[in-house]
Amino acid sequence: MNLRKIPDSPPPSQHKELDCEGCGKRFPCEASPAGCWCSQVQLGEEALTELRARYKRCLCRECLERYASDATPGTSERRA
Repeated sequence: MNLRKIPDSPPPSQHKELDCEGCGKRFPCEASPAGCWCSQVQLGEEALTELRARYKRCLCRECLERYASDATPGTSERRA
């Protein structure tokens, strides 16, 4: 079977532009087969539950980091 290698990240010119569901700002989607930057943002269980209930699509880095910084100290943290 001949499989071609999937690049880790598409060239910047091929990144999709998305509208942040939180603030409406346009931002580049840089998701790749290796993952997405959003998995690097640590969120508590409460924040994850709220985000999943409120939004169906992606948030920009600023909105996601705001949720992470608003997390209550002492809660268990998980990746987005």
